[in-house]
Parts: sequence; C-alpha cells; structure tokens
Amino acid sequence: MNNMTIALLLGLVCFLGYCDGKFLGVSMLDRPIVMGALTGLMMGNFIQGVIIGGTMELAWMGLLYYAGMVPADVTVGSIVGTYFALATGTGFEVAITIALPAGILGAYVGTAFNTIGSSVMHVCDKWAANGEIDRINRFHIIYGILKCTFMGLVVFFTILLGSDAIQALIKAIPENVLNGMNIASNMLPAVGFGMLINIMWDKRYIPLYFVGFVLAAYLKLNIMAITILILCIALFRMFTKKEEVTNA
Repeated sequence: MNNMTIALLLGLVCFLGYCDGKFLGVSMLDRPIVMGALTGLMMGNFIQGVIIGGTMELAWMGLLYYAGMVPADVTVGSIVGTYFALATGTGFEVAITIALPAGILGAYVGTAFNTIGSSVMHVCDKWAANGEIDRINRFHIIYGILKCTFMGLVVFFTILLGSDAIQALIKAIPENVLNGMNIASNMLPAVGFGMLINIMWDKRYIPLYFVGFVLAAYLKLNIMAITILILCIALFRMFTKKEEVTNA
C-alpha cells in the first residue's frame, strides 16, 4: 500500500478510537494496546503492532485525566508512535519517543477544538429552554462526529506529510542517543506503574503489594497467575464480609 492509503486507513483507526466515550460507551478502544494492534493490522504487521501497543500501554497507564490536567492524547500518540516504529523497522524505544510528543500535540489540538466548540454551546441553552430536546441530541451527535473526523485528519496529515522527515530524523540520530532512548524506554513502564500506585496508594493495600512482589521475585509466577491469585483473595474477603454483615 502507498503512503496515502496507509494515512487514510490510520485516520479511520483514529476516528474509531475517538468514538470511545462518545458513541460506543467506555469501550477502551482508544487504549494503546488496541490502537497499536489496529495500526499493525493496517500495515500488515499485526503481531508487532500488538507488542508495541501492549508495551506502550504500560508506559501510558499512569497518565490519567484528573485535576484538570491534560495528559498526552493516548489515541493520536499510540497510532503515530506505532506507525513510525513499524515504518522505520525500529522498536518500542522509537515508538514511545515519537508517541509522547505526538500525543501532547494531539491533546492540545483536541483541547483547542473543544474550546472553539464550547463557544456555540449557548445555543443548546436556548433549545433547552424551549424544550427542543431533539435538536440538542442532533447537535451533540454532529459535534461528536466532527471531533472524531477532525482528530482523524490530524493523524492522516501527520502520517502523510511526516514519514520521510521522521525516517531521516531517526537515521540522523547517533547510535549512543538511540541506546539512551532504549534504556529510558525500558524504564517508562515502571514509571507508569509508579504513577498509578501513587494515585491508588493506601496503607490497606501495602500487604498485597509485597505479596505480589514475593510471588513474582521468589516464586517466579507470571502476571496472570498473580492476578488470579489476588483476585481470589479479594473475592474471598468480599464474600466473607457480606456474610459478616448478614449475620450481624
């Protein structure tokens, strides 16, 4: 496929990702593991897309929308990062290096779009005052489609216009810098988990944290086995607590 076709397909992938939270409920379609997999599928390298997207998911896990903070846009960053990693034959270190700035750009572009859109929201107030609910519903649907299309175009033009420049930039980066990026990228999943733990941290969970550490470090259990085991402990505690409340 030529670059125009790939740019168009990935623009449609971005459109689909932005439907999350608008037309498809909170389906998590916009997450890196999904966007990376679909990007790999469109480029004929599904497995590598899943690997890059899954690894990027760990790095992005700690970037949450809270306290008015606008983090890097997960949809745009995942697609653009995975695309350039696959297009240049590199790996996750290049994907995340490109994904974060691309995601930050996407976040600001999306915020600018929402800011412009908010200026016409007063029209809905008039419709609400007149009881014209159907017009309000149509307005929200049209606005959602426009937002999805606009962000899809951002990905389309980024990929269409930037592939040659990005490839030249990557080739111009010295090997020692790429090695440094590789080391930094290996640390990002730990940073993502650290940010997530910082948000969720509660003294009640400290024992479970060290239980997981012991199971992984000394018993060599994988993540799935540890997750199932901890889930069983949580369910046991939940059921026994219900019985205690019932018998009280």
